[in-house]
Amino acid sequence: INVARNALIRANFLCEYDNSDRVFLRKGSIDRYYTEAHHLIPLSEHNDFEYSLDIEENVVSLCSHCHNLLHYGRHEDKKIILEKLYNQRVNVLRECGINITFEQLFNYYE
Repeated sequence: INVARNALIRANFLCEYDNSDRVFLRKGSIDRYYTEAHHLIPLSEHNDFEYSLDIEENVVSLCSHCHNLLHYGRHEDKKIILEKLYNQRVNVLRECGINITFEQLFNYYE
């Protein structure tokens, strides 16, 4: 839980795909928006990697729309979001020993 929470804090509770995406204030909060933590490389793919995927560098903060699109949207509609998130994260993931191509990531979302 701390991994996800820390990732949301790092992103200032904004959508990392588009920080102007519509978000709303969390219940009981005056300054924290509601966003959802999402593992960019799905944890279910852990066998493809030497190191843990449950790290802050692999968790992105997304608005509800973008998060649901990645889980339930059409494969072709996911590509633009995934490309931007991948490009933002590829270097820090490599620094953590997690090497992945965009094609590999995109295939995980089929």
